[in-house]
Amino acid sequence: MSTPNGFRKLVISVMIPLMVASGVSTVPELAFAQTTTPDPAQPDTYSTPLKQPEYQRTNRYDKTDIPVQLLGINDLHGGLDTTGTAYIGSHPYPNTGTVGRLAAYLDQAQHQFKRVHHSKNTFRIEAGDMVGAAPADSSLLAHESTMHALRAMKFQIGTLGNHEFDRGLPEFNRILRGKAAPASADSLVKNYPNEPTKMKIVVSNVVNRSNGKVPFGYQPYMVRTIKAHGKTAKIGFIGLEIGSLTSITPAKNTAKYKILDEAQSIAKYDRILNKQGVKAVVVMAHTAVQTRDGKTTGPVVDILHKLNRIDPKNNVGLYVAAHSHQYANAMVGKTRVVQALFSGRAYDDAQAYVSPKTGKFVDLKAHVYPVLSAKADAKVKTVAKVAAIAKDADKRVGPKVNVIIGKAASSQPITDYHSNTKTMENQIGETVVDGQLYEANKAGGVKADFAMTNNGGVRADLTPNAQGQITWGAAMAVQPFGNILQVVEMTGQQIQDALNEQYSNPAFYLQIAGLKYTYTDNPGSQQHYKVLKMYKTDGTPLSLTTKYRVAINDYIHGGGDDFFAFKNTPVVGSIGSDSDVFVQYIKDMAAANHPLTAPKPDRKLYQATGTTVTVPAPTTVATK
Repeated sequence: MSTPNGFRKLVISVMIPLMVASGVSTVPELAFAQTTTPDPAQPDTYSTPLKQPEYQRTNRYDKTDIPVQLLGINDLHGGLDTTGTAYIGSHPYPNTGTVGRLAAYLDQAQHQFKRVHHSKNTFRIEAGDMVGAAPADSSLLAHESTMHALRAMKFQIGTLGNHEFDRGLPEFNRILRGKAAPASADSLVKNYPNEPTKMKIVVSNVVNRSNGKVPFGYQPYMVRTIKAHGKTAKIGFIGLEIGSLTSITPAKNTAKYKILDEAQSIAKYDRILNKQGVKAVVVMAHTAVQTRDGKTTGPVVDILHKLNRIDPKNNVGLYVAAHSHQYANAMVGKTRVVQALFSGRAYDDAQAYVSPKTGKFVDLKAHVYPVLSAKADAKVKTVAKVAAIAKDADKRVGPKVNVIIGKAASSQPITDYHSNTKTMENQIGETVVDGQLYEANKAGGVKADFAMTNNGGVRADLTPNAQGQITWGAAMAVQPFGNILQVVEMTGQQIQDALNEQYSNPAFYLQIAGLKYTYTDNPGSQQHYKVLKMYKTDGTPLSLTTKYRVAINDYIHGGGDDFFAFKNTPVVGSIGSDSDVFVQYIKDMAAANHPLTAPKPDRKLYQATGTTVTVPAPTTVATK
């Protein structure tokens, strides 16, 4: 769990074995360097709130206190019609997702709450990255189709994620407000109807450098009133952007803004709310967390621990997290933390009471539920109005998306980061860099020795159709951002430095082509591993003093994702956008009668201390 370059901080582990359930590799465990906290709650084992025992009845608080429900999502990423397996706790739910199904389950949860509590105190909230890193039916329409879906699903309050900055915050504000597209926009965008989402944005830690105010009239917090038994109470909502935004987003899109400390920002506005008599606080934060095996890890844990140190009397009862695309449900101190995966595969349903006497949350419970497919749960009917938005978007972009550009060796997906090896290699990431290296070295090309890309720039499996054909839309789902590929000159020492930088921050890692290396443990250092030897694919060792040519995107060339070794290296030439290069590679392989095959993940070789590793035989990449 980034910017026009992809999900810059898909926060996943380095060198941690994959968990296996029913023979399917799950998302690798996060390797955050933060503290952990035990999860005293029971694992989320129920598929809907209709089956959740404590949600079926009122309790003693219902007679005196005010019930409230908070339905949350995070990291939708324009996933109007995408599906995939949702891992909630240790339970896999296949084929989850789509906005039509998500809308149905949000409605079901709200109706259940209203039936049990006779209450209309429900808020639908989101924690950022609603747009960006999205399929073509959102991205080709400037994500306005996604904003239409959010409006139809009646989301009321949201915050900013890093992807809201992908095309610049002014452009996000345009689609949020439903304003007309600029004259320079593509005809698909110009012809798409504009309408405001009616969703309010709160963000407490993004301010203009010029005046210190939150941009575009967004508010740092918001207060809403709830009612029951002839009494009222108030709830405060604080929004929070990821603190590392400027390091995971191109500088041009964040230059006007200052990003403030997360915990300090929560504390500031919690105190302001407290002075206003608001003592039930919800934080919607685009910050990462994961719960696994009874432990909860991630920056959220540190943020809340810091908050409790500097504001020990804070009233944050619920923290809706995001960014890492993981499942989370735990108590961190006195705060319930939840995260509901990504792309509409799940949602969280928190139910609580607020005391009209103290104004505080009492008896707050929260669970994460999958968005089941119609096949898995035929009783829940897809919301036709919302599904129609996705269908209309598909129709509009179909002529471009459905063009066949190539062929794969099979109909099976060439898999992404969700199927990383222990060494943080994945099939499609290495296919992408193989393509970049190939295209750089075509006749008339710039010529390169190696290619490297950051993990965030590769967004999805490459999924052929049943005949093994690859469409333009499938290729664009893998590389949707259009970063500019440059060939730069680097010494062997600079290349080694870049590879070592992977091991200082587990959020970021590289996919590599034309190159292999061995690495080992680096005890006692913040850099957890270190590179021992580097080789070309033919086994030739790299010299630390020799200069080589490396194809990289302009994002990491600027030091993005903390890859500072690439910064300011001299540019030899450009080979176009990464999106176009990947499409062309697929076309070239088809023309050469080389159907795409998943590469063997043998480019990063772990060597335990005191052992010897033999470099494998060369890996062949199809050439013209």
